[in-house]
Amino acid sequence: MKPKSAKITMTPTSLFHVKKRGIAMLTVLRRMQNRLSNWQAISGLFIVLLVIEAVVLPYGSSKLNDYSGGAGILDLRLSYSADKAYAIIGAYSDAGRSFYVTFTLAADYIYPIVYSLCFSLLTTVIYRRAFAPKSWLHQLPLLIYITLLLDYLENACILTMLTNYPDRITFIAQAGSLFTTLKWTMAAISILLLLFGIVMLIVKRLRKTH
Repeated sequence: MKPKSAKITMTPTSLFHVKKRGIAMLTVLRRMQNRLSNWQAISGLFIVLLVIEAVVLPYGSSKLNDYSGGAGILDLRLSYSADKAYAIIGAYSDAGRSFYVTFTLAADYIYPIVYSLCFSLLTTVIYRRAFAPKSWLHQLPLLIYITLLLDYLENACILTMLTNYPDRITFIAQAGSLFTTLKWTMAAISILLLLFGIVMLIVKRLRKTH
């Protein structure tokens, strides 16, 4: 006799509680964001970001290009097919794949945290000055953290392909390409959110002068 499976039903009351908890979590996250949003924190993050982009990433990219003979780096592409992904991975030597894994686990896990925090906190500070305190627009800077999540998902796919090579896992390559495309899309949206805040702040100050 097969055991009866329990049915999960969502009543209007339970849906209301889920929504209420979601709003509460969003409120807590926004409060934490507001506490961290100051020029000291942003300046410190910006310095770290500059060091990573001026020193760490160029070093890693140069090494990986040397190992692959200029085949390229998956993280920097907008998208790729499974065949292209494994052609690039195959172009690395064992030493190159080992370095790629180490570099991804180190620099490429710190970098997304730094740039996401820097962009999100800066956008929060600008929105605080550009919009009314109770405006729903203050939620928008939190969207920038989606880029962080997508970057980590992309890294997980790349690490899986690297550590399982020469075995091919096609759906992981396809998922990695999707996360890469979505990452760059969200990065562009993050920049647009920041620019939107800057433009609205300028408009607000121009109105005050007239």
